[in-house]
Amino acid sequence: MQTRPMLLLGCLALGACTMAPPPEEQSAAARKAAEHNELRDAIQTPIDKAEHANDPNLKADEDKQKAIEDAGG
Repeated sequence: MQTRPMLLLGCLALGACTMAPPPEEQSAAARKAAEHNELRDAIQTPIDKAEHANDPNLKADEDKQKAIEDAGG
């Protein structure tokens, strides 16, 4: 029964480890890829926000149209 505690401790030790090394230990290619992801996200975030900026107005128009139809008009 000594195997179970050792297995549990081993799993806990592995769970505490991170898969990615710290930035200073990453290769130049990995650091460059991470920078590109950050840049892409910084560019894409306002685009996504702008695409959905009109959603409340569209929903209000749909609700208004439905209210008109429900009122018999």
